[in-house]
Amino acid sequence: MNLPQRLLNFSLQMRAWMAMDGRRNTFVIAATAVALISVAYALNIRTVFFGPHAVTAIDDIGEAVAAAIASAACAWAASRARGKDRLGWALMGTSAGLWAAGEVVWSIYEVGMGVQVPYPSLADVGFLAAVPFAFVGIRAFWSDARGTSARWRVWFDGVIVAIALTSTAWAFGLKDVWQSSSSTKILDLAYPVSDILIGTILILAIRRANQQQAGRMAFLLAGVASYSIADSAFAYLNAQGAFGAVGNIIDTGWFAGFLLIALAAVYPTAPPKPATQQAPLDLWQLALPWMTLLLASAGDVYASLSGHEVDLFMSSMTAALAILLTLNMIIERREFLEMMTDIERARTTLNREFKTALTGIQRLSDQVNEADRAYDADVRRLAADIHLQAERLDRMVEGML
Repeated sequence: MNLPQRLLNFSLQMRAWMAMDGRRNTFVIAATAVALISVAYALNIRTVFFGPHAVTAIDDIGEAVAAAIASAACAWAASRARGKDRLGWALMGTSAGLWAAGEVVWSIYEVGMGVQVPYPSLADVGFLAAVPFAFVGIRAFWSDARGTSARWRVWFDGVIVAIALTSTAWAFGLKDVWQSSSSTKILDLAYPVSDILIGTILILAIRRANQQQAGRMAFLLAGVASYSIADSAFAYLNAQGAFGAVGNIIDTGWFAGFLLIALAAVYPTAPPKPATQQAPLDLWQLALPWMTLLLASAGDVYASLSGHEVDLFMSSMTAALAILLTLNMIIERREFLEMMTDIERARTTLNREFKTALTGIQRLSDQVNEADRAYDADVRRLAADIHLQAERLDRMVEGML
């Protein structure tokens, strides 16, 4: 490559890195703004600073605007993505749009008409219709399996994550929703159950995410976790008849959650780098599915401290987790032993093949070096050099093996 072309490539790379730094700085500013606005939103609901009606209007319209922003950001991300990522962001945008439509209906009741929102209502149609689009959209983000020896292991991990999330939700309010005598119990259960499904598929997506996806998936997880907590709290309070007409502090979960999804959609990512081999999993990606077990443990501790008796369902979940974790450890141990056996077999083969080749080279060089004067001095020096390099390569192979 000549000098002008090298300088041109260097200039293009510098401009690309400067543009990347600019996008990162803009993203940091946007993320800071989201954090501050979310705190202000929560304080407004908590203190009812502007009066009940104004707080209700800000609460309801704010949630609709946040979901609409998420939908627009996902549509923007879809327009710039390719392949499965384009489909994933398009479906996530549709999901956020349906949720925004449901919140608009909710706002018409509470803000426009000044009446309590009936339950169920058309708003619930929008909220629940968003679930399958989010589920399929997150599934579209899946990359090829990394860090697992077989595809079925991903689903095995998924069962463990789903049980752990269910156990956590059961301890923190799902049990009360299940045991309530509310006429809308099925609808009350639909919200936390759908969040468990979405949370499970999202954690598995992060488990398989490549290096370009990891940051976006982390923000997406934070957003889904935020509005899932709000969904579960809403189901619990509604089953108890304690969800007030004036905005509740838990509404911040929906507001902040959709803004986090918008941040996930606009997360600045470097262009993918060509790789000759698959990149290994980051430690946090490897540990993330098992972190849900800490949540399940926290649910057990909370149930004990709050005086709730451990029921049959909770005991069954704990027993299922223990069995699955034991099976997982056995399978991983077996795969580790198989891997070590394959490595030792490859080492033996490599040692044999290299040794055979090196021995032949050394023998030939010795024969040439010790031959009569028919060979000129240059050939003899070349044979000596070959012999020395063969010995050096032999030592290197020994060290590697």
